[in-house]
Amino acid sequence: MPGLNDEMTPAPSPREDRQAWCHESDGVLAIGVQTQLPGYGEDAEPLLLHHVPTGEGLIGAFDGAGGAGAAMAYRSPQGKRRSGAWVGARVARAEVQKWFHTVARGQGPYDVELLRRHLHATLAQWRSPTRSKIVGTMRRELPTTMAAVLYRPRGSVVDCQVLWAGDSRAYVLAHNTGLHPLSRDHTVETDALEQLLQDPPMTNVICADRHFEIETRQVALDLPTVLVCATDGFFGYVATPAQFEWHLLNTLQQADNGLDWAKRLAGRVVSYSADDASLSLVASGYRDFRTLRAGFSRRADYVFRSYSGPPVGTVGQDGGLRRWQAETWDKYRPNYELWLRQVDEDNT
Repeated sequence: MPGLNDEMTPAPSPREDRQAWCHESDGVLAIGVQTQLPGYGEDAEPLLLHHVPTGEGLIGAFDGAGGAGAAMAYRSPQGKRRSGAWVGARVARAEVQKWFHTVARGQGPYDVELLRRHLHATLAQWRSPTRSKIVGTMRRELPTTMAAVLYRPRGSVVDCQVLWAGDSRAYVLAHNTGLHPLSRDHTVETDALEQLLQDPPMTNVICADRHFEIETRQVALDLPTVLVCATDGFFGYVATPAQFEWHLLNTLQQADNGLDWAKRLAGRVVSYSADDASLSLVASGYRDFRTLRAGFSRRADYVFRSYSGPPVGTVGQDGGLRRWQAETWDKYRPNYELWLRQVDEDNT
């Protein structure tokens, strides 16, 4: 993996709104994907960091909240206008990267509250000197979501610190049980299927003008493992929560290598999403890409048979699609929410 100050170079892409990153070495595969739709662009670049001497790293995804932060906040030297959401996502990404560098080098305590204070202070420096006349409970200055996972290997397990705010998500992808969120969205509706149907407002986002929280939890996962952070452009435009897992596994099975997987994910998400999308992923403990792909082949077959799409003719039936969504969600939900139940227990 690159050193602390190295950035991964985007791979050539047939379209300017798609970028794919990949690096593989020493039993670690990292990929990143970013897609942008014309007129959008609030998602920051996916964050992929790895500290070679210790083997610890961090992945992250940041989505500027375009509705709450639509006001212009920055104009580039070339005259390009940037919204507060665009600025917020990139400032948050830079602060999280700086925080990881400090932690990895042993120059400071592992302190999420310290990260939160630094984020708030830095965002405050970017606030406009003129106050907008637009006020309300939904408006924010420089708002962004965040999902990040700090991982540290320890023998046959990897210790993970999950950090999040808003509705970007952190996941673990397991061979036998599939995709599991490690973070619970900060929204008024927390049922994953209902979120797809309603697009509920967020109750907590990183921003410059009011208090916010960075929720955090610790988990220990057996190696090998796959960690994923994604913005809602990846998981918010599917018919059922299981289809995000299907897109991950189907493109993995089609791919020849890590970069090919990232490119296929970029192509896949622009085929169904109506938003910008960014994703960072790290697979640890696999001998090589072929071993990783083979490890998920059986799960990919199962998800295809069970969840890849509604049966032929279902969509045209009165309420047929909704019934299929409910039935598949009832089947998929127990395993999917395995780690979320622990989040809820921690908060009680």
